[in-house]
Amino acid sequence: MSRTKIAFGIILASCLVQLSCGEAKDEQKQAKKMESTVMEEQVKQEERLRHVVIFKFKDDASDEDVQKLNDGFNALPTHISAIKDFEWGLNDSPEDFHQGFTHCYMLTFASEKDRDSIYTPHPKHQEFVASLQPHIEKVFVVDYWAK
Repeated sequence: MSRTKIAFGIILASCLVQLSCGEAKDEQKQAKKMESTVMEEQVKQEERLRHVVIFKFKDDASDEDVQKLNDGFNALPTHISAIKDFEWGLNDSPEDFHQGFTHCYMLTFASEKDRDSIYTPHPKHQEFVASLQPHIEKVFVVDYWAK
């Protein structure tokens, strides 16, 4: 075999190796880009709008009134499908910063639209809010996007 043919074979093999390495790099870049897009979508899906409501009842609110109101709040998720998650609890902090607020509720929504256009004006929510008026001294509400 002539030196020219050998040199040509070496050059051709080198070009094929470089070409396949370039394709592999392109495939790696595409895979990383797809992985990044999937991760961004997962983060968006994991983000949830939290609606935290904390009550301070009037001193003259009876235990029965408070329990009835608690039961009413707990029933809202069965009537309002926009509520994606719901939990509640009583203040249990050893620090004396609660300022008389005792009952805490956390509702989760997928969007501001769900909160503002479905939950807030919903007749069951409006009925519940009206039932609170005689028994509530203060309400503290915080909404935030969970990260």
